Amino acid sequence: MQVDPRDAVFAYVETPAANQTSVSTYAFDSGGRPRPSRDELLRWITERAGRIGILRQRMIRVPFDLDHPYWAEDPAFAAEDHIVFHDGRGWEELRTLLADIQRRPLNPSRPLWEIHVVTGVAGVDEIPGDATVVAIKMHHSMADGGLGARISRQLFTENLPIDERPAAVAAIPSRYSMAAAAVSSLPRNLCLLAGVVPRARRVQRLMRAERAQGMYEAPAALRPRTVLNQPLGPDRVFDAVFFSVPELRAMRSAIGGVTVNDLMLTIVGSTLHRYLCEVGPAPDGSLAAGVPLSTRDVTEATSRNRFVTLAVDLHTDLPDLIERARAIHRSVLMDTARKTGPGETQFDALANSIPGFVVRNGLRVLGALPTRRSSTIRLANTLVTNVPKGPADMVLCGSTVAANFGVAPLVGLGGVVHSVSSVGDSLAVNITADPRQLRDDRRYAELLRESFENLKAAAYS
Repeated sequence: MQVDPRDAVFAYVETPAANQTSVSTYAFDSGGRPRPSRDELLRWITERAGRIGILRQRMIRVPFDLDHPYWAEDPAFAAEDHIVFHDGRGWEELRTLLADIQRRPLNPSRPLWEIHVVTGVAGVDEIPGDATVVAIKMHHSMADGGLGARISRQLFTENLPIDERPAAVAAIPSRYSMAAAAVSSLPRNLCLLAGVVPRARRVQRLMRAERAQGMYEAPAALRPRTVLNQPLGPDRVFDAVFFSVPELRAMRSAIGGVTVNDLMLTIVGSTLHRYLCEVGPAPDGSLAAGVPLSTRDVTEATSRNRFVTLAVDLHTDLPDLIERARAIHRSVLMDTARKTGPGETQFDALANSIPGFVVRNGLRVLGALPTRRSSTIRLANTLVTNVPKGPADMVLCGSTVAANFGVAPLVGLGGVVHSVSSVGDSLAVNITADPRQLRDDRRYAELLRESFENLKAAAYS
């Protein structure tokens, strides 16, 4: 099965300084019972992982990226080869470990995932004793946040998932056969590519007509470039700040006309702006965030990554926090109308017509161009993702899930990314950053807590 272009792009944009893997981590509380042994944990995870079809497939790259890669069943698949155990440690050691896990590249000769189990971890959220922590590392081409959450639920359930193992394992295609197939399809692919230009012009006319009809306003194309919008280095730092979902819902009701996601964007925007003001001059204008919006339940698609990315004004130039939260809500609605409208939907679909070698080499050329120092950056200063994991009914060898947190990939000129993850009544704002840009991650986490308290005080004033 050929990799969908929207999934393949995550393999193409990967660089030694920015691998495209995410680490979604679950902390389990044994509730005073004896913690499960390594053998029990290994048996639980392998019994379930071995049945999940996606986890058994590896990516096969076509020589010279002449065409998009293929997913193929790994004939040597063994779930236990993907599982690594670590001795217990505290929160500080855990966050260093998770950042290191995310930074290390996956083995391309195997399915693109790993599970790291850390036993006896103290100091995770409000878990009174030591927790069993399971970190699921997956390449972004393999699954987006929504699909990753579904896989997690298949792993952390008493019942075994449906067995998706094939009756017979097909041979992995040879490099010669893939190259030959790619060469033979070149005329067709080039014809498709030639048709992209006139189609793109038609789509641009449609988008202009949508704006003229008042369907939406285009977001500001440029935002102030900050010390957190620089070329990426290879190292990462990670931290997470935990909040109460019921408390956030009460704040939402007190403010009115906003969502919990709007509140999180307000808190992140305030934190980002305050940190930048502490380390240098205030940004020259409002900051903005890229906000992925899932399309998994609204559009039919064959890709594993099913989302569009909104460009949301964080309105950091508005001093009143309640006014800011409501303005963010309007910006989210406005850009949702833009990104889910006919014009943008058709524009995104044009990517399916671009051959793999054009995408890959185009990205290489762009990456090799000299970087021009600029005081602005396109569309967004940071990324804020939000993937709720649902109720806290996940289990692992008799232990119940108590918290979800994790490390996200960085890309482009985004030196810090915020991923919001929740399970049950626990919500975490996860901070992943390049330490050469975010030089004081502890202070940043403090500002995140302070920004929450400031918004809470404003909500009830």
